[in-house]
Amino acid sequence: MAVVKSEVPELRVRRGNTAEANPDGDYVLYWMIAFRRTRWNFSLQRAVDWARALKKPLLILEALRCDYRWASDRLHNFVIQGMRDNAADLEGKPVLYYPYLEPSAGAGRGLLRSLAQRACVVVTDDFPCFFLPRMVKAAGYKVPVRFELVDANGILPLRAADKVFARAHDFRRFLQKNLRPHL
Repeated sequence: MAVVKSEVPELRVRRGNTAEANPDGDYVLYWMIAFRRTRWNFSLQRAVDWARALKKPLLILEALRCDYRWASDRLHNFVIQGMRDNAADLEGKPVLYYPYLEPSAGAGRGLLRSLAQRACVVVTDDFPCFFLPRMVKAAGYKVPVRFELVDANGILPLRAADKVFARAHDFRRFLQKNLRPHL
């Protein structure tokens, strides 16, 4: 199966590697890294669509490392509160939610690769900022199955514009002319 029928517009989906889906895998893996929510999340919807198409369970991995440059108690408290909310939202739903808090520096190294070994497809968030683009690019080399990045950044897909706008005025005009099909 090369592509899944999905409610997520194709403009929001891009490949993170050249591998194909493994229909013999044990589950579809959604690696939740930026859009840490269970509602209004194109990435999660795409993972659900894959799970339904392949008739496989959905595993959601939401991990939090402790040793990156910007780690702080304040930020981690915020993320952990969100993990608690996600666990409550997903309780009783037909998904397996795996909130992973790294207990010591480096303890989570290899977790994604290990889970991806048994996956049919890995779906993650396409977020253009912070350290996430580098992290996702590196993961693309380690994931042995189809790896999809899904843009859920806003109502206008990131790839809807074919250029970077230097002035807000220019972007606003573009948005006013081009937003309607994405609503």
